[in-house]
Amino acid sequence: MAQQQENIEFIDCSTISIQYDATGRASVSFTVVRSDTEALQRVYTTVVFGGVTFQGVLMSANKKPILGGDGWTEWQLQIQGVGN
Repeated sequence: MAQQQENIEFIDCSTISIQYDATGRASVSFTVVRSDTEALQRVYTTVVFGGVTFQGVLMSANKKPILGGDGWTEWQLQIQGVGN
């Protein structure tokens, strides 16, 4: 019986960008890398970076293949909300 390979999904830490506006609202951008071309495994409306929990609304999600990545895909995500 063939063993089913589990897909891998992780946040590329080098892509994390957090900006605050004058009212304290956070705009958080980051890239999620997947080992396949399927949809994301979870909804990224709550993320924790550097001990700060950001909760917000997904403003954009752009998917593109990683060239030469043998089926790997990256998702560029942006959420807007607040951090505690």
